[in-house]
Amino acid sequence: MRRWLVMGLLLGAMASLGGCVNDAAIQAQLDAKDNQDCIDLGFTPGNEAYGNCRLKLKQIRAEESAGYDSSPRVGVGVGFGFGH
Repeated sequence: MRRWLVMGLLLGAMASLGGCVNDAAIQAQLDAKDNQDCIDLGFTPGNEAYGNCRLKLKQIRAEESAGYDSSPRVGVGVGFGFGH
């Protein structure tokens, strides 16, 4: 019994840490893409215009995400709703 408890705890810890690594990897990819996009647009890293470009891309992504998440969910029935 104790063996199964230890195995369960280890698997749970690995699963929760896997989510953190995944989020960090996704953020690193977004940062690299934003960096390259701003460079492709002609901005030089380290100056104010480049910083504004990065902030604008971050703002656009946040607005797109908020728009998706805040969409209305309408349904008829027992009261169960599904959505992202």
